[in-house]
Amino acid sequence: MAIAGAACAAQPDFTLSPEQQATIEKAAIAREAALAEARRLPAPTPPPSPAERKPAACRMTSIADVALCREKVKLQGKWVERDARYVRGAGGVGWLDFQGTYEIVAGRYRLASDARGEALRLCWERDALTCETVLGPRIDQYGGDERYVVIARRDLPDETPLFFYVKAQPDGPGKMHGPLTAGAFAREKLKLALPEFDGIIVSR
Repeated sequence: MAIAGAACAAQPDFTLSPEQQATIEKAAIAREAALAEARRLPAPTPPPSPAERKPAACRMTSIADVALCREKVKLQGKWVERDARYVRGAGGVGWLDFQGTYEIVAGRYRLASDARGEALRLCWERDALTCETVLGPRIDQYGGDERYVVIARRDLPDETPLFFYVKAQPDGPGKMHGPLTAGAFAREKLKLALPEFDGIIVSR
């Protein structure tokens, strides 16, 4: 992603050596194998490992303890650049691959968790390093298109369903509307042709 490349091209906060990158990858493969074994599933086939690596420039993101690194690796005889997110290890020692959520909802809106994979929120990606919170940290359903993003959640203690929507903006997070009751949201959905909920991620 061009924005990510520009962000990582700035003065890095730290650098991961090829050896550190290889150690992170081995730990991730071992973790996935152990998880499969615990679930009595076949061990997953890991993706091809790079034949060579260059030092990776890393910068800290707006998600605490999560860094974005620009890696340069040799895969199948070709050098390629890629972005990878890593999370600080226990006690602030070392780095591990980021197992949390950071995915596109629509446009520049992202579904992002904290470093532990919890506290799910909707945020607007200003650049590759900065995602500004629009709503969170609890989200149960989401959806979006080029015009609107919709969110639903059940708030404790009574688990009452609440609904929200934001008009998508290219230059800022936009204004969040809600919380709305199911009936009020249904009326807004009909009036504005709001998108359907196409994702379910329960964050408790």
